[in-house]
Amino acid sequence: MLRIGVDVGGTNTDAVLVAGRDVVHAVKTPTTADVTGGIIAALAKLGEHPEVARGDLDAVVIGTTHFVNAVVQRRGLGRVAAIRIGLPAAASLPPFCDWPPDLAGQVCAELFMLEGGHDYDGRPIVPFDEAGMRRVAQRIRGCGIDAVAVAAIFSPIDRSCEERARAILAEECPHAAVTLSADLGRIGLLERENAALLNAALVSPARNVVAGFRQAIAASGITAPLYLTQNDGTVLDASAAMALPVMTFASGPTNSMRGAAVLSGLADAIVVDVGALRPMSERCATAFRARPMPRSRSAGCGPCSACPTLFRSRLAAAALSARYRLRSGRRASVTGSPMRRWCLAGRRRRRPMPRSRPVLPRSAIADGLPHFRRISHRRWWRSPDRGSKMSSTASRPRRARCR
Repeated sequence: MLRIGVDVGGTNTDAVLVAGRDVVHAVKTPTTADVTGGIIAALAKLGEHPEVARGDLDAVVIGTTHFVNAVVQRRGLGRVAAIRIGLPAAASLPPFCDWPPDLAGQVCAELFMLEGGHDYDGRPIVPFDEAGMRRVAQRIRGCGIDAVAVAAIFSPIDRSCEERARAILAEECPHAAVTLSADLGRIGLLERENAALLNAALVSPARNVVAGFRQAIAASGITAPLYLTQNDGTVLDASAAMALPVMTFASGPTNSMRGAAVLSGLADAIVVDVGALRPMSERCATAFRARPMPRSRSAGCGPCSACPTLFRSRLAAAALSARYRLRSGRRASVTGSPMRRWCLAGRRRRRPMPRSRPVLPRSAIADGLPHFRRISHRRWWRSPDRGSKMSSTASRPRRARCR
């Protein structure tokens, strides 16, 4: 099986020809601003190989960090109308409540909360407010919003409310791209809703990026189907990736992890990936993929998706030292004062707090513990009459200190 793998990074575009698990040929070209030029140049160099020239290719797989870079750099994101179905049970924490303020202000166009949703056992909380949903759809059409994210309580168990909301949106504003949270995540309203909001904000950039990929492949004379790598190391069809770009959100680190695991032949390893925007990170890699972290955050928000476990590496001290030297104009090193504090912060262990227990006075032991009530950690006082509560502050007895 012959496949072409392309990794589009912020600096370089790498293309390899893979036969089974063996890398036959590899090239590297600079990434261009329009993305398409770098891929065309990489495929043109790779096309000089006789295996590619014969055209017997089974697939072209592309991994890119454009989507996560768009969120990190706050660039090219679409405006999203957020619809939550769950009143009156889910009004305390509104959508975008745990997002960075600048990112939420750029993405959030409108915010609506409607009655509906289901309980954990599938029973409806209240009937779905279809009339209110229709008014919301008309408002979205009037505002000209073309991206909508819908999240309902326990929609992975019963997605009827989200499906009905999408049907009403298709009737009132057919131009809008609708993202349902039930298609992206598991139980956990905020995380699933964040994934839907991110996906809706990335739909418009995803269409442009995938269209550029297809144009570059067609210009190179390759007719193989196009796939994009997902967050968990598997691949996704290009048409599905246009509708669910958040599924390829963290494919850059996954490509490094999977490539290192396959080329090294190790079942368990630590992979270090040096990126242009994120100086250094280290990933734990197993035979296929790492277990996702339960509360991982991506670009300041916490979507729920199957991503590898990521850890920030303190090997970035050298890069930060160079940055500090350039900014301040002074000599700096990893053992210098500013960097030493940063490097040793993680190594410095706090001394555990002593586990102190309150020592009761002898009178308490003699009379019995039920007649004493605890005021603070090491203060005890005796009730005026056994078992009764104090009626006023004025009748508070004198406190007895512990020995």
